Order: sequence, then C-alpha cells, then structure tokens
Amino acid sequence: MVDETTPTTIGARAKAVRLELHLQQQGIADELGISLRAWAKMERDEGTPSGETLLQFEKVGINPGWVLTGVGPKRIHQDESYLYEKNAIIDGDLLVDIKRVVAKVHQEVGITLRAEDLDRKAISHYNEYMLADTDLSDAEEMQLWLGLLEKRIRREATAARNEPGTGKREAS
Repeated sequence: MVDETTPTTIGARAKAVRLELHLQQQGIADELGISLRAWAKMERDEGTPSGETLLQFEKVGINPGWVLTGVGPKRIHQDESYLYEKNAIIDGDLLVDIKRVVAKVHQEVGITLRAEDLDRKAISHYNEYMLADTDLSDAEEMQLWLGLLEKRIRREATAARNEPGTGKREAS
C-alpha cells in the first residue's frame, strides 16, 4: 500500500530524496554516479530510469524499489547507520539551532555546561531529529520540533538542578 504522503511519481520521489539530503541536482547526480542530465530527466518524469540507475539510490541509503513504486520502506538501512558514514551530510544550521536551544535552557536554569558537554548534547539531539524521519525542508515542522525539544530539555535540566548528581555519570 502506498502512504498518502508518498510522492506519486518517480520524479517526485527522486526530488524528495534530493531535498531530504539537502543536495542540488549536480550533487545528487555525483553521489549516484550519473550525469546531471540523467538526473534532471528523472526529476521531470521523462521516462523510467533503468534498473542500474535505480540501484544507485542504495549509495545514499534509499530503497530503489521505493523510488520506482512508492511502495515499501523508503530506507534500506533499518538501523539508520548510514547517517554516520564518513560522507554524511550535516545540516549546519539545524545543528547550530539545536546547540543554541541546549545552551540557552541550561543557562536559564543555572547549569554551566563545559563546551564538550554542550557539543555532545547538541549532537545527540541532532541525531535524534535525523532519526525521527522529519521533513528537513519544512521550516515550520523544524521550529515546532525545536520548541518541543526546548520544553523537554528544560524539564530535564530543572530536574538535574533540583537533584544534583543525577545528571552526571557515577564515579568509578
């Protein structure tokens, strides 16, 4: 069964993948090892891509069958480990926004974080966001998620402030 939110054509699904990866047409063509012209034709739904071309989507963790039909899992890696590959693309603006939220909330509740702890927390929340299968191109959705994140961090930081030692690792 096709999900109602799944794009209805091969071209639309290909474009959705490209936007999710925050790539220009040339960038995704390079990632897949195809020409810019071939990619542009695919996005415009000018013919069906060859099986060989569809298989190239595996390079970016996307199920070629999903691109072709819109049916089945979108991602081929159930554990999402491909997000951590050497060439993973990081949305710097999102990471900075998350880091600002983490720093702001901890400062407001009176907790001082070392720079490396701030980085760890921000990266952890960033990874959480990436694994949540949210639409990175939807600014409103991202702002809503950041608002929820701020509330959750505030609750956790307030609890840590009120019960010192609960937010730190036990001494060994």
